[in-house]
Amino acid sequence: MIEPVLNGLLYTLLALLAGVFVIQLVPKERGVSKQPAPLTVMLLILGVPLIFSGYLLRLAVTYASFFSISYADAVLTVMNEHIIGVSFLVIIGTSITMTLIYLLMEKKQKALAAGINIVLVLVLIAAVSFSSHSASITGIQGIVSNGIHLFAMSFWIGPLFMVSLYGSSLKDPQKFHQWFSSLAGFCLLLLITSGFIMMGEIAPEYVNSWMLTYGQLLLIKHILFIPLLIFGFRHLLSLSGKGAKLSTEEQQRSFRIEAIIALLVFSVTAGLTETEPPHNVLRTLQSEPMSPIMDIFLNEALLENQLIAFSPSIGAIFLLVAAGIFLLVALFCGWWFRKTWYTAASTVLFVGTAYLGVMASSSPGEIPVNLTIHDSVEEAIAVGNEDDEIELIETVELDDHSIGAIYSVNEQHLTAERLLVEKDGYRKYLDAEVELENGFLTGGERFMDTFMFIENDWIDEEKVSTYVSLGYVTEDISEVEIVFSDTVEVVPVSNQVFLHVLSVNQAFEEAHRFILYNEAGERVHEVEKRQFIHEGHVH
Repeated sequence: MIEPVLNGLLYTLLALLAGVFVIQLVPKERGVSKQPAPLTVMLLILGVPLIFSGYLLRLAVTYASFFSISYADAVLTVMNEHIIGVSFLVIIGTSITMTLIYLLMEKKQKALAAGINIVLVLVLIAAVSFSSHSASITGIQGIVSNGIHLFAMSFWIGPLFMVSLYGSSLKDPQKFHQWFSSLAGFCLLLLITSGFIMMGEIAPEYVNSWMLTYGQLLLIKHILFIPLLIFGFRHLLSLSGKGAKLSTEEQQRSFRIEAIIALLVFSVTAGLTETEPPHNVLRTLQSEPMSPIMDIFLNEALLENQLIAFSPSIGAIFLLVAAGIFLLVALFCGWWFRKTWYTAASTVLFVGTAYLGVMASSSPGEIPVNLTIHDSVEEAIAVGNEDDEIELIETVELDDHSIGAIYSVNEQHLTAERLLVEKDGYRKYLDAEVELENGFLTGGERFMDTFMFIENDWIDEEKVSTYVSLGYVTEDISEVEIVFSDTVEVVPVSNQVFLHVLSVNQAFEEAHRFILYNEAGERVHEVEKRQFIHEGHVH
């Protein structure tokens, strides 16, 4: 439960820091004249490494227990070997620099100090993004998308926090509107773009993810995001003089409600980190129960391995139409009425009906797992490849009840999958397939790679990591030696292909080698690989 709290506090601190320094950078006549006390600003800066240390200490507890080492050694191990340790050191150094700049330059060169510290806030955001969920799944792409997402939220919501706290000292609403609306619009565009990218990485099965706690939180976050836009619309019109003219008190109340909604979004986002991202919903359901909320809305029980579909009933359509009406009412109230509670009340009604309408639209969907017993290997591997040209190259015995089928797809890709051997034929697994894309086109006379899984169907009893090595070699090669950091595996070659599955209770170093031998046992060639292909994910 501690991680959501840490995340919520961290996101709020980053937004507050962004807001403080953006407001300090803006001339007083375009912002608010009253600002946080210097001690408050320093506490905000130093609060970031203090909160982030919670991640490090939490991981150190796990290390100490798992490796049976002292807590001090565990802390040093995390600092030296884990990305969280590296991020923590960067955050400490950046926070100290920000504090010194603020103390030494704030009085005489306030704008310059604010500009430098804004850059350093970006460094803090980058350091946090390096240890994020997205980074662990897709590497650089995840770091960039998470960083953009966090930047957009911080620099949009941060100034909003400042105005909600010190809005009574807002000098000129129209001048504030001129720069803040542009900044908010830019951040909103980044937020939507990065949000779609991250959703594709973490929850590609969006509708099906509603069956899980993670998907429920994600849906709630997306619905709560719309009230932020409603109040943003209200403030855009009000500050520009095109909407209801708000008194100073009513204006600050309106900004505070928007800030509260932003805190709710931060809280839900923080809760997302405590639950497992559903990269494959059906696989996740094998180890995690379906959200009890989904049971309430489904009009009939799901069959085994059945997913859901978005299929609105008459009642659901009524709720969705009502949500649309409340949305229009909220926008009208935001534009026309001075009293904030009109907008707030219609917004609450929108959130409630929108959530109920979406959930009531859920119904039993497809059953993606192929339970058919196929007469032959060729028939089994053809499932899902109906429009492709499939050629079976070789089969390999993996254990007493399963085999690995190695085949080419359209004379381009080399694919391998695990098949269950039944009495009457062969059955496919849910998640036991690897593919070397375009291997026959770009790989030359030999190509090979190793896939790393955290969750998979390649083995029956999952361990910490599973490594699946697949390759194509020249005719003279009869044996391949796969050299991992802590073990060496010898794999026979048949029909110029090889397949090897290894599951261990540890994580190997990324760098590994393939050593190729001919029938005489002579070493013919060596292939160096710098990293695995990560089909699973690491936290």
